[in-house]
Amino acid sequence: MDMLSLKTGTGNLFRKPELNWGILGTARIAETAISAIRANKNNRVLALASRDLTRGRQFADKAKIPVAYGSYDELIQDSSLQAVYIPLPNSEHKDWTIKALQAGKHVLVEKPFALNGEDAQAMVDAASESGTVLMESFNYRYHSRTLKALELLNKEELGKLRFVDCSFSFPLENPDDFRLVPELGGGALYDLGCYCIDFMRLMVRREPEAVQAHAHMSGSGIDLQLSVFLDFGNQIFGNFDVAFNAAMQSSARIVGSDGVMTLDFPVTGYNRNVSLLLEKNHENSRTGYRPEDSWAKMTDHFYQLAIKKDIARYQIADSVKNLTVIDAIFQSVIEDGKLIHLT
Repeated sequence: MDMLSLKTGTGNLFRKPELNWGILGTARIAETAISAIRANKNNRVLALASRDLTRGRQFADKAKIPVAYGSYDELIQDSSLQAVYIPLPNSEHKDWTIKALQAGKHVLVEKPFALNGEDAQAMVDAASESGTVLMESFNYRYHSRTLKALELLNKEELGKLRFVDCSFSFPLENPDDFRLVPELGGGALYDLGCYCIDFMRLMVRREPEAVQAHAHMSGSGIDLQLSVFLDFGNQIFGNFDVAFNAAMQSSARIVGSDGVMTLDFPVTGYNRNVSLLLEKNHENSRTGYRPEDSWAKMTDHFYQLAIKKDIARYQIADSVKNLTVIDAIFQSVIEDGKLIHLT
């Protein structure tokens, strides 16, 4: 290596290891993920797979991905790749995640992590056995507003927690959307409710002890609209509402003995102006946040875990716990709103 390379940092001595990625599928959300992955210059997206090679090649060309495969197995067996992003329909998360992990790949899988707690645990076990990184794609966890909310709660700025509410809905108007198909893991609970549960568990810092739920089902058999009560114990109650048949909106409110914190678009704020409103001692304090790429922050953390072996900010066991709550909610719906105890 010459002295010029040493001074400028262009030599191998200064070059950080690269993480080569493959993308399973051509879902629209993959475009956002690819952009976020590339925000770290040490990440490279080298391949994409689709069951329809023509469609895959078109997607790859548009996204400037050099290699397109006509099957997911081909991509997983590509030895030049170290990481895989999986934005497939919910019903396919478990099988393809485990296959990728067993092939030695690190995996970032879209939410919801799996369809039930048993499948989620099997995925976590596979990651443990292969010594690879497994992460669920909840980018809101890395947004600076989320971190600020956690800081305020850790400082007990609201006093003792009493209530946490979350609401998330939008009109799903495409009759062919996979989220309306039961066999593909469709439904408002999987698509939107998983966010609300994760957010509430993160803020409360406790697991719910009991849940109770009511749902309106669609003609196809998925939960189109859902209302859920959660008892977190320690005098903390939670509620969330999700729907595919209501106007676009998303909000969260956390109520303590001494104050109230309100967040607009708490889990989808990465590409918009959002705020955190703190109401305390008869005074209001609102902090605004400009659009920030929490997706890029998430994928950068993934890089640090995979390459630098950093400690995970959020434990993958949380994904299993989220699905355990979802299991109990579905059980309550099936049993006509029965209170289901988790402990």
